[in-house]
Amino acid sequence: MLDYFHAVYVDQNRCNGCTRCLRVCPTQAMRIRHGKANILENKCIDCGECIRVCPQKAISAKVDTLEIISSYKHKLLVYSPVFFGQFRKTDNVKKILGIFKLLGFDDIIGVDTGGMIISDIIKNFLKDKKNIYRPYISTNCPAVVRLIQVKFPSLINHLVPLRNLMDVAGEYLKHVYQEKTGASDDEIGLFYLSPCPAKVVAIYQPEAEEKRIFDGVFSLGDMYNEIRRIMEKQDFSEMDMEEEIVSSKFALRWSALGDVENKFNESVTLRIDGIQNAIRFLERLENGEIKDIDFVDMYSCDNSCVGGVFTKEDAFISEYRIKKIAEGLPDEPALALPFDRDEICSIGMPLKPRPISPLDEDIKEALKKMKKIEEVNRLLPQLNCGMCGCPTCYDLAEDIIIGKDVTIYDCPVILKERLRKLSKDIVQMAGHVNPIENDSEGFTPI
Repeated sequence: MLDYFHAVYVDQNRCNGCTRCLRVCPTQAMRIRHGKANILENKCIDCGECIRVCPQKAISAKVDTLEIISSYKHKLLVYSPVFFGQFRKTDNVKKILGIFKLLGFDDIIGVDTGGMIISDIIKNFLKDKKNIYRPYISTNCPAVVRLIQVKFPSLINHLVPLRNLMDVAGEYLKHVYQEKTGASDDEIGLFYLSPCPAKVVAIYQPEAEEKRIFDGVFSLGDMYNEIRRIMEKQDFSEMDMEEEIVSSKFALRWSALGDVENKFNESVTLRIDGIQNAIRFLERLENGEIKDIDFVDMYSCDNSCVGGVFTKEDAFISEYRIKKIAEGLPDEPALALPFDRDEICSIGMPLKPRPISPLDEDIKEALKKMKKIEEVNRLLPQLNCGMCGCPTCYDLAEDIIIGKDVTIYDCPVILKERLRKLSKDIVQMAGHVNPIENDSEGFTPI
């Protein structure tokens, strides 16, 4: 089976086994073993919910450092416009973008540019009545894509068979820069500034692509700290470096806030944010309860990307600032495309479910194990308390049968009942001790 890359990891030295991560994981990928959190890699979707709730800061995400750009002659950066919402003064955006040039980048562009390029293609896709798997779900949130692949594989055809905004923007920036400079592919390093760990994984192990588009990825929070450091060391008001925002009102709001209603007003659209809300919607869709919806822009984080794990600012404040910046942008700016629009918006191969390890390679043995899991599960109290180190009683039953170094007595309810029965048996046994044998051992008979 394919080895999955994961950005999220646990620092075992910091973890105290508090089980908070266990309770929020949407795919039951966390286990507490020997007092430490462990991640089941075939179930993890790198949504980062565990990072958000860990009180010990024991769960983190792997990202690159700025030193990586020195390996390339030409350095290009695609940034999430969520970055704008981290700064109090919204009229300083162009200067803030200019600081990226001080950090060594030759050209930069926002994910929102990808929104300008692909929006009309999505509109035409939705108009085509031959596309029957409605509602179609955007691929902008990699955590949602992987949630469907892992937990709702029957819904895989509901994902729009197009690239996400991040990849479209990256391909556009690289094409334009090469047209302008004549730089070769091997001379260019393309990087992404991410608001969440899910997009780190999408960079290093992209879905439906034959090869990687980006060469590295930075945390939006880390970059914010670096930019602030530069702003404090230099006289920011005197800086004359500015970068234009290649965007529109709609594209900025869509890429940062998931605002799809205005652009796709000929179709019935929804924005759904928050991993539990996404799961509830997907469950209803899987049960055939969702009707008359054409397009859903779905995000695992609350408030969409402005609520990403790497962000520094409150999501509601960030959303307000981005809306304010969007008001100053044009409605439909002209954007020259030195290539076929479909060329950079199409995915390389079909999206497929992510296979989870079967109970057994032999189907007969797998069915036997499934029956045993059901039998063990019936013995458990169905409290789903997590005290055993598994998120649900069914997960404990599954781990017991699969052989994950646990037994039914890892359940505190079962263990308590067993100890109560043993203590009762000991008391009964003590009442039937042969007084001669007891006396011979030097004890006073009861």
